[in-house]
Order: sequence, then structure tokens, then C-alpha cells
Amino acid sequence: MIGAPGVRPAPGAAPGRPVKVAHVVLSLNVGGLERVVLRLLDRMARDRFAPVVCALEEPGALAEELARLGVPLVVIPRGPGLDPGLPVRLAAWLRREGIRLVHTHNPGPHLYGALAAGFARAAALLGGAGPRVVHTKHGRNYPKEKRKVLVNRLAAALTDRVVAVSDDARAVALEVEHVDPAKVVTILNGVDTDVFRPGDAGAARARLGVPATGYHVGCVARLSPEKDHATLLDAFARLCAVRPDARLTLIGDGSERPALEAQAARLGLGGAVVFAGTRGDVAELLPAFDVFALASLTEGISLTLIEAAAAGLPIVATRVGGNPEIVLEGETGLLVPPGAPETLAAALEAVAVRGDRAEMGLRGRARVMERFGLDRMARAYEDLYDEVLGG
Repeated sequence: MIGAPGVRPAPGAAPGRPVKVAHVVLSLNVGGLERVVLRLLDRMARDRFAPVVCALEEPGALAEELARLGVPLVVIPRGPGLDPGLPVRLAAWLRREGIRLVHTHNPGPHLYGALAAGFARAAALLGGAGPRVVHTKHGRNYPKEKRKVLVNRLAAALTDRVVAVSDDARAVALEVEHVDPAKVVTILNGVDTDVFRPGDAGAARARLGVPATGYHVGCVARLSPEKDHATLLDAFARLCAVRPDARLTLIGDGSERPALEAQAARLGLGGAVVFAGTRGDVAELLPAFDVFALASLTEGISLTLIEAAAAGLPIVATRVGGNPEIVLEGETGLLVPPGAPETLAAALEAVAVRGDRAEMGLRGRARVMERFGLDRMARAYEDLYDEVLGG
């Protein structure tokens, strides 16, 4: 209850009312960004902050989770291309709903949300303070594309704080987008280590319908070009030449699935590769794997890597983005260059024969519990909200 001993009301909240916070996203389709948003909503102190989600495209497959969390959803659709009317429509909604803080996620929502908050503040000059803006930079956001860099820079100029989810994302914000250093903070993504934890490998393999024996490589990622499953399949084919007992399970779906299935057939992998599709029981399935592999060409900071480490799995991943912040080379896993199937195959084989493979995974879990806890993430965002709102 607001005002109760030990409970701190959020700055700017009316007596007895939590501050309204709007999370602006494209949608809540399956992805790491979307799961971070949902977990933040789940752990945010509701006696201090009242969240609502605003989608600019569609609700998305994960939107049904909002009902369980008791979080409202509104869709304010953007038009094709650049939609100059969207910030105006968003600003009217922010004013109508009494939103005090706009929290945007990734570039498109950042630009529209920051402009809308600026319009709402201008309209509120005679009627009280308008909304402040926090933006989470979930990835690297195309640092080599000048136009997108300029858009990000413009949006950041209209934003109170930019949150980087990794040191790598922070470096892009500072060194490429030239965001004011006083605005940039780092808050690492968090996972629930009570949910993602070591488990019964036999039961997990039975759940997946894969053999109980053999060296099992797993990957959880969208089947999209930047995840580079093609290199992972090439590497796995090389691994099979020296480890005939090897199996590969790919959890996730996406535009690349037909091409990847055709590639697996060309490589003669047959029943050694399982395309498991999108699954809602990833935490229960991770213990089925002996090693977790990720061949991404680019990453912000991979939520699936953090989840795999929390489940006690050794990891083989590409040395891109924030991956080295999760995987400690030689201690919790191995890092390889992107687009190098021979090196990836050698790393997977090296992990298979390591006597301390299980200990690698446990060291990875200990690192997650120390740095990537879910409650730690939620409290850091609450403190940031307080700071931006004037607490």
C-alpha cells in the first residue's frame, strides 16, 4: 500500500496511485527483447509503477502473457514507411492516459515514443509535467548504417536515459551514436535462476523425443539470417564425422527454416538434426543438451545464452556483441569467430572430450546468479525510473 512503512512511493505519483509507465514496442512476438519486457513487467513493483504496453504493429504471439500479468495492451498502428502522424496519435494517447514515463524498446519505438513524449510535454506546459523517456538499447542496432545511426542519435537527444544491455551496446551508443555519456547507463538482462536451472537430462530428452544417449548439441534462437544456423549446420556435419553419436536440436522458428531443412538434407544429417520449432517449455528442455551452441553473426546480449548458462550448460558461441560478457573463455565455454564452421566444429568436439564439462556449466550458472539475476534487473530499472522522475 502506498504510504505504508517501508514502501517508497514513486516520485511524481499522486497520493495512493502508482506512476503510469508505457512500454512502447513493435509487438510482443517471440524474441529476446520481448521476453525481457515481459519479465520486467512481472517483477516491477506494482504498488509504485502501473505498466501498460503500447504496440505499434500488432499484439504478437506473447501478448497473451499480459493477461496473466494483469497488464493492459493497446495497439496504435503505424502506417507504412515513416509515419509522421504516429507521434501525434501517440502523444494524444499519453496525455489521455496520464502516462508519466515512456519506456521504449529498440529503434522504431524509440523514435516515435520520444517524439510523442516531447509533444505531450509541450502540450502539458500549462497543465503539469509531461512524460519522461527511458530507452533500452537491446542490441547493436546497425552501427554501420549511417541513416539508422542518425535516427538513433536524434531519438537519444529527446531521451532522458539510454539503457545499454551490455558493455558492447554501451560502446556503440557512446562511440558510434555519440549519445551524451551522462545519459547512458548499463543494466544487464536478467533471468529467473529458479526457473532456468540444471535438471533431469533423461526426462528432458524424452520430452524432446531424442535419444537418451549420445552427445547432444542444442540451440535456441530464431531461424533468421543473423543467427547463422547455416554455419552451425556445417559445423555439426563436421562434428558428426568424428562423433557419430552427435545429435543437434534447433529450437525456434523463422524465415530460414525451409532453407535450413534443405541444407540438413544435403549434408546427409537425416535424423541427427531435429527442428523442434517454437517451444514454450525451453526451461524444461535445456537440460537435454550437453552443450549449447550459438553461431550468431551479431548480438546485443543473448538472452538464450544467459538462460543456457543458468541451466548449467557449457557454451560454444561466436565472439560477437555481448557474448563474451556471458561466456568466459575456457572457464564457462569457448568462443569462436563468426562464419567459421571448422573452428566451431573443433570447439564443439573440444567440449565433448573435456573432463570438466559439467564444472564448466556450473561455473556459468554461478556467473549468471552473480551478474544476470532477474530481481537485480528489475530493481535497477525501478531505481532508474525514480531518478528520471525526480526521486
